[in-house]
Amino acid sequence: MFVRVRKDILIRLWILIGILILAYNALGARSVDEQVKMLAERYRQVEDQLARSIRYTSKDESGAATTVRQEWYNGAEDLIKAAVERNDASGRELTEYIPHDLGSDFGWRGLFLLTRKETLAPDGGMQVEESRKYLGETEEGNGQLIRELRKSARFKSGEPTDTVHVPNVVVDLSKQNKAEGGAEEFGLGEPHELSAALRKVGPPQFFDPFASVKGDSDKFRVIHGSASPDGRFAIAMGLPPGQSNWDALYEDESYFYENGARDYDAPNYVVDLTQRKILGETHCNYFGTKRRYNQRQCILRWSPDSLKFVQLWDDKWSSTECVAGKISPGPKLAGAVDLDKAIGKKTYAFVKKRFDSENGGAGELSLQINKVSNDGTIDLEASEQCRFGDCRGETIFKVNERLRLSDGPKGPRLEILKMRRLPNEQ
Repeated sequence: MFVRVRKDILIRLWILIGILILAYNALGARSVDEQVKMLAERYRQVEDQLARSIRYTSKDESGAATTVRQEWYNGAEDLIKAAVERNDASGRELTEYIPHDLGSDFGWRGLFLLTRKETLAPDGGMQVEESRKYLGETEEGNGQLIRELRKSARFKSGEPTDTVHVPNVVVDLSKQNKAEGGAEEFGLGEPHELSAALRKVGPPQFFDPFASVKGDSDKFRVIHGSASPDGRFAIAMGLPPGQSNWDALYEDESYFYENGARDYDAPNYVVDLTQRKILGETHCNYFGTKRRYNQRQCILRWSPDSLKFVQLWDDKWSSTECVAGKISPGPKLAGAVDLDKAIGKKTYAFVKKRFDSENGGAGELSLQINKVSNDGTIDLEASEQCRFGDCRGETIFKVNERLRLSDGPKGPRLEILKMRRLPNEQ
């Protein structure tokens, strides 16, 4: 009897665990494999653009040890890679880290960390130990160690120390100290932007491939965190009508414009960072160069090939503006579509709720852009929250939608492929 009761308890426990896992997956959480794949792709993208990125180098000599630190920034002046190398008589230690959107508090963030230690052996050979850490999202939050791979090899004197053919060993994370290996350990708990002090260092410690490129740079200021995966394109704020002096808009280490009304008129552009050239207007009107001002933030989702994008101006209760655009060969902006307008009425009709036509758009929709694919497919969640009364903060409805940005006779257009109602608890 005792065995049967114990067995029933275990069965119920496993059912409960299964329900919790399903609930967690239903939240749209990415699997470890998906996150590792994204970080590996981000590593490749960053390595491809290092030669055309801003680079800062510092060197410190203490006793017999030399420490060299390097930082790379894209054309939007956001940190894309940092490396610290230390050499002494015993060997060499290298630490490299590549962040993935650490400045975002809206969705997934990640970090790839490589450490390599080369120790000189008594016989003149070299012992090499490598670790590759992937930090991402778990049920405990962002910035968690989700996978670690290690390599160990001994090389003879004069033998190349390349570990490319050395097999990886997957570390059992259940036996690791969870307090180790977080982004904060390497000073990457917060987003890093290029400071004015680094610019003053000058060559050869400071290298800026964009310094001699003028283009349309007097007409825009790039929004931080908006650069495309390949580092070539970004979204920028233009001078509002009637404004001619950028210095007058500079406040709190950013360019900022607010006219006191809900309808802002600061134009936003897609720009080619390599040429400092405006490719076209997005028809979104985000008002500053910081990605976030209190509860208002500018969020960019790019396709992996950097040719499609969604720009979202998000606020506390709803999304103020949202556009989807496409870059054509040239390069040039093929056009941008008002995503709010494209899905507004159909979303409210789908959930059988009243559409607020007087509001002039998608009513009170709050949007979360999950993914933009190379073929123009956009995966998003549209929801509405209660703002007043006893239900304040509660979700009224939530819908998962798949859209496609395709070519139309007058430029890009959006079509809804699929809608699926989600539980309000999400």
